[in-house]
Amino acid sequence: MDYKKYVYKLPPEEFYLLLAEQEKGVEVLWEGESFVEFALYEPLEGLEPLQVLKVEVLPPERAFRPVRVKNLMVLPEGIKPVVVRQGVAFGTGLHATTRLCLSLLQDFMEEGWSLLDVGTGTGILAMAGKRLGAGRVVAIDPDPQAVEECRHNSRENCLQVECLQAKPEDISESFDLLLANLELEIFKEELHRLERLFKKVAIFSGIYGRGELEHFLKLLGRKPAKIKSLEGWYGLVVSK
Repeated sequence: MDYKKYVYKLPPEEFYLLLAEQEKGVEVLWEGESFVEFALYEPLEGLEPLQVLKVEVLPPERAFRPVRVKNLMVLPEGIKPVVVRQGVAFGTGLHATTRLCLSLLQDFMEEGWSLLDVGTGTGILAMAGKRLGAGRVVAIDPDPQAVEECRHNSRENCLQVECLQAKPEDISESFDLLLANLELEIFKEELHRLERLFKKVAIFSGIYGRGELEHFLKLLGRKPAKIKSLEGWYGLVVSK
């Protein structure tokens, strides 16, 4: 949003008389012996401004950004932090597929939904879902090191995430939302199992290039609700 700034110049005695009458704030730009240059954000009746400037008002997200001082990070209200240890598991939030999932998660998840994260790695997607207001969150991975990372990071973030060493075939219940950031070869084997694990929305990622996208769409057999791309990678949303 843009506002206007009206710049005026008056002798000191006239300026201070105006200041005593003025109910709103005045910005003093220059004060000399013979004149005072000042600005207001509304025009003064009966006085011609020296110039009228456009003033851009920054929204809070631009005016107050995260600030790091050594090992401390100061965050503005509204930013939901997720702390991830740089361990051996995949998922620091830097890879394009992780960022796609994080973006789509914010677009499609509703507060209170149950969530299943398949191939959780560090647990970043599961933790993000919990931070965004998910109800029960379960994260699974066949790799025991990944499960340990998930548990560690969940504790560090004070988030209740069930981190289990398991494959899709081991899960007997379905969840409101499914997250699966996997490779195409894994999708070829597991997609039919993943289909039964969600009731409302599934977010699939880990698809690289148009060729893999076309192959995945054939596996899927239906039109996704949304396809989003980033750096050559694709994320897809499927709804029931």
